[in-house]
Amino acid sequence: MTAPPPVDVSIERDQVSDVLRGVNATLVANLFVSCSLAGMVWHLVPHAQILGLLALNAGINAGRGLLVRVWLRTDLPLAAPGRVLTSCWIGALLSGLCWAAALVGLAYYGQAYTISTGLAFLSVNAGAIIQNKFARAPAVAFVLPNLTILILLFLLDRSFGAQIVAVNLILLTALLLHCANEQERHYLRTKRLTYEAVALTESLKAANVAAGHAMRCLAHSATHDPLTGLVNRAAYREAFEARLAPPDTTTFWIMMIDLDRFKRINDRFGHGVGDTILVEVGTKLRRILGPGSVVARLGGDEFAALIPAGPGDPEGECLAQAVVSGLESLLLPSGQTLQAGASVGLAHHPRDGRTRMDLQIHADLALYAAKAEGRGTWRPFREAMAARVKARHVIERDLPEALESGAIQAWFQPQLDCSTGRVIGFEALLRWKHPALGWISPPDAIAAAAATRRSQDLTRTILRQSCRMAQLLEGGGHDAAVVSVNVSPTEFGAYPLAEMVAAELAAHRLSATRIALEITEEAVYSNERGGKDVDALVDMGVGIIVDDFGVAYSSIGSLRDLRFDSLKVDRSFIQRIVDTPQDQVLLEAILAFARTLGVKVLAEGVETRAQFQLLRQLGCPAVQGYHFARAMPPQQALAWITGNDLVARLARQGWAAGGWTIAARRVVAAA
Repeated sequence: MTAPPPVDVSIERDQVSDVLRGVNATLVANLFVSCSLAGMVWHLVPHAQILGLLALNAGINAGRGLLVRVWLRTDLPLAAPGRVLTSCWIGALLSGLCWAAALVGLAYYGQAYTISTGLAFLSVNAGAIIQNKFARAPAVAFVLPNLTILILLFLLDRSFGAQIVAVNLILLTALLLHCANEQERHYLRTKRLTYEAVALTESLKAANVAAGHAMRCLAHSATHDPLTGLVNRAAYREAFEARLAPPDTTTFWIMMIDLDRFKRINDRFGHGVGDTILVEVGTKLRRILGPGSVVARLGGDEFAALIPAGPGDPEGECLAQAVVSGLESLLLPSGQTLQAGASVGLAHHPRDGRTRMDLQIHADLALYAAKAEGRGTWRPFREAMAARVKARHVIERDLPEALESGAIQAWFQPQLDCSTGRVIGFEALLRWKHPALGWISPPDAIAAAAATRRSQDLTRTILRQSCRMAQLLEGGGHDAAVVSVNVSPTEFGAYPLAEMVAAELAAHRLSATRIALEITEEAVYSNERGGKDVDALVDMGVGIIVDDFGVAYSSIGSLRDLRFDSLKVDRSFIQRIVDTPQDQVLLEAILAFARTLGVKVLAEGVETRAQFQLLRQLGCPAVQGYHFARAMPPQQALAWITGNDLVARLARQGWAAGGWTIAARRVVAAA
């Protein structure tokens, strides 16, 4: 938008416009007075001189009128008002000089002091001042030449009366000049006040518009997330309460959405890419859920939505699946596609609750269930989820006492060499039998420890029992068996893990090679301090096993900078290996990859003889699973390893037909 011209320029343009509009009337009056004067002196002055002066005056005025006509048809008065004003006063000066010449001629013929001459000149000068009230320059330029001549004529006459007339003419000239000056000043002052008033009005309008825009921006900022443009937590809560206002008639879905791999993406690619991902997620959610839904970013990578629905309407479930599918991969502005994924929890009003708190809790429970079941999926709320929450609270409440009383124990599942059948190690697995809830799953116990800030105590308990088991194995002559302990990703960086492992090894007088830690690649990658802990453990001699290889966070590219000894192939590959050629090919690739790196491979989750035989054929070095034994208490595990090694030795010597196997004497421990 073009800025308005300065006030002085606008005033000058108006001045030119008003002067040009008044020129025609001035020219007509000028010609009329000149013709009247000619008529009054026609019989007193030679006709040739009268006609000559009339022709000269008419020519000058015609030229002035023609110029005005041309200027009014062009934009010169707007583009260069100063030039036009200068031309106007030059034209007035020429006309004034013409009248001065007429006065000299009248004086020459003795007619300068007549009443008719005086009236003519006084009227034309007064008219010039009155007519040119917009600009003093043209008026002054016109009246000064002839009034100056007139004053000089009377001053040259030595009579007393002529001197009196000269004085009066001087006063009259001063008054005319003062009048012209005051008229222009009044005009300019009026115009300036007008423009200032207009400018003030426009400024007030602009200020009002700006204030309104600022208020709208403030209101938008108060209710919207600045990054994604979605509504924020406060606005989401208000919208939630508004939908609950008529609780008997309103039906809608509450959807909770959480990105599965956002932290990893943020850590790997930086916060700039992370912000781009969040914006892309917001755009997709708006498109998928439609304009009738309230879509909010609650913080971080947590989103929520309120979706209108009719009674029994399954649209919310269809939209939940659409969200999971739509967020499975995200496209960056660079064109790169990132595998993100999302978990979704769903609750329905009024079926799953009638208050905001109940509905929000139930949607959160459904989201938690979706995450617990492998992520990248959605779950609707079920009453059983509430029961699990109550159980989780009980677990969190009773965990400290269980740690102190010894109710939490480490049981051990054997790991066997495929070639010899000998036990090469044990995996320590958490076991806790709650007096009211029965056996607690290890993930639930680990989650309770994280929630109650007892992760270090829980890991120390399992590690300490594992060190005792390693001592028992040494005492029984099983020096090659290594005890491995699982470490949760959340523990890296939360406390000095390497120092704790070193302290327990020293307290039990064990070599660091007798203990190994099973970690996921996420455990190291998600925290910078995790890498330092791993380096310290490796330097100490503790074995590092990458667990769950092939799924979740583990990948070949992400292991380039990680120091480790073994790969543990996830059970999901083993379960289908007999019937799925693709899984066999993948396992062969993993084995080749491990041989290239010079690390060991262990397959977990072996449950059938067919799986075991195929693994041996593919060259898998070590196995673990229910086909051989479940996790057992320490003393039972020691008895099992003794019997297993005897059978394995007999098999190697040819005393056992059909090759060695422990499947016939599996120990089934309560777990």
